[in-house]
Amino acid sequence: MNHEEVLRYFDARLEAYGPTLEALAWGSPETQRLRFGVLAAVAPLDGCDVLDVGCGLGDFWDHARRAYPTVRCESCDINPRMVEAARARYPSGRFVVADLLGECSALAARYDYVLASGLFSLRDEGFLEAMVPAMYARCRRAVAFNSLSTWGPHREPGEYVADPLHVLAFCRTLTSRVTLRHDYLEHDFTVYLYRDA
Repeated sequence: MNHEEVLRYFDARLEAYGPTLEALAWGSPETQRLRFGVLAAVAPLDGCDVLDVGCGLGDFWDHARRAYPTVRCESCDINPRMVEAARARYPSGRFVVADLLGECSALAARYDYVLASGLFSLRDEGFLEAMVPAMYARCRRAVAFNSLSTWGPHREPGEYVADPLHVLAFCRTLTSRVTLRHDYLEHDFTVYLYRDA
């Protein structure tokens, strides 16, 4: 899907399901928490500045606030309706409409950690290979993101699944300090990209 198709897709789901996990079209509360935990395991986040890219309804902000009381988490999404719903659900959070590949003047220049969960599930390899460098350019310490995996036993129509080894090789063009995790769900993987020590 392209940018406009993704906006329309999530607008329709938000209209149909309201601000619920069904509107995001991925998994269950249990798998969401598991994915968030793996993303946050990139490093101790207490006292750090974190950017959550593609925040949807703001659930990672809530997860981070509960797990890391002193984290400073900012969240962005390209969809204004999702951002509005996130603000309504979590009034003390900071949620902004921003596109790391386009207009993102509402964001700070750099964050300690830049994270993304579920960002690539409806896109394609070209989008991943544009977005990961954009995320890495904004981090001081590391990036963490997840993707659906070609190693999984089945695929849903319309979902983008990535080859973990291909993604790892691409990420190594940005930094040699890369970790691949494929140990928590059979159809999902997470990559950490660290800045040089």
